Amino acid sequence: MRLAIAVFLALFFIPCFASAQILLPSVASSIKKIPIAVAVLKSSGDLSVYGKNFTDVLKSDLTNAALFDVRAVSILFSSSLEDVDFEYLNAQKTRYLVSGNFNISPKEIFYELIVYDVPARRERMRRKYMTSAPHVRSAAHRFAGELMKELTGLKGFFESEIVFVRKEGNESDLFIMDYDGHNAKKLTNHGSSVLSPDCSSDGSRVIFSSDKNWDHDIYLLGFKATRLPAIGKRITRGIHLDSSPSWSPDGKHVAFSRDGEIYIASSSGEVLRRLTKSPAIDVSPTWSPDGEKIAFVSDRAGTPDIYVMSSEGGLPARITSGGYNTDPVWSPNASVNRIAFVKVTRSRADIYTVGPDGKGKQRLTSSGRNEHPTWSPDGYYITFSSKRRGQRQIYIMYLNGENKLPLSRGKNDSFSTWCVK
Repeated sequence: MRLAIAVFLALFFIPCFASAQILLPSVASSIKKIPIAVAVLKSSGDLSVYGKNFTDVLKSDLTNAALFDVRAVSILFSSSLEDVDFEYLNAQKTRYLVSGNFNISPKEIFYELIVYDVPARRERMRRKYMTSAPHVRSAAHRFAGELMKELTGLKGFFESEIVFVRKEGNESDLFIMDYDGHNAKKLTNHGSSVLSPDCSSDGSRVIFSSDKNWDHDIYLLGFKATRLPAIGKRITRGIHLDSSPSWSPDGKHVAFSRDGEIYIASSSGEVLRRLTKSPAIDVSPTWSPDGEKIAFVSDRAGTPDIYVMSSEGGLPARITSGGYNTDPVWSPNASVNRIAFVKVTRSRADIYTVGPDGKGKQRLTSSGRNEHPTWSPDGYYITFSSKRRGQRQIYIMYLNGENKLPLSRGKNDSFSTWCVK
């Protein structure tokens, strides 16, 4: 997946109008979805699996994005405005229509997609792609991202990947999958307790903790490793409990917990400074988008709560109270500026978000046991692990808690982290 999995040629593009900039729903408002119909793709000969696969991936991507009301129609491709039944589509209150065709040669598949603005009765955008049979999904992901950018102003996350922990028996290792759960591949072969992976902002490295060498240490794995699965590079040593590593936004530093205190180290593991010094247990640091602050978990007030402090150290401010609060992760989007975390109350565990000042707390989940939240690269979506269907799997939801959908396909998957390509 990290290799050059496909060759795409954006052969033709008509940006008929400037990209729309919709007002994205906040944590306090509901989503008003955009009605969009995705038609059957027409082939030069008989309809084939390549058309169905493309539209299935496209519809799944738009559904996962939470912003679209995706509808299927039987309309076939037409490059002529006169051939589109806008009156019928208007009656169905459809805002946009995606139509297209594809041609198959012995080595390549050529796709052409047109997006129509139904109320305006005009063509909105057009794309052409050339790819090969094994990479149809990648072509559809790319088109979904370009379509989302055109209609909402958001780039989309469809070409990203997710690293996560999969437990099998008493052992766990890192896996990587396409964001939608396909093409899962094993990354590590520790055969031990692997926890808390975090991808660097450029998507080239993942840092995690493991007890492969008796005590927990921090490991670093680059995605360009010549052979996977791999052990990775062990960057902390000594008789310490090193856990919950977190990349700084610029990828130059790592915050982590050592024996219940928060430290900052270089990417090579050299400890640069100690941020906390308390008889309490301080764990799970996470950086603000500008790298100037760090949120973490501490039981210094008696029970675990979320605190925020300067990344240079100093007096932390408590931003949660009541229950057992843990697993903080800060949205990488400064305009969102929310911290997702887990609140445990009796036997329940749910995902919440809160402002870094402790204001505006909102509960996002209400069924199953929900843990280990992490933000998408654009900071608008959250993945988390949940046992709401019996097996622990990775789910996705919008930042206001809407549109919860399963992504992974394992029996015990947790600790997800998004990685850009």
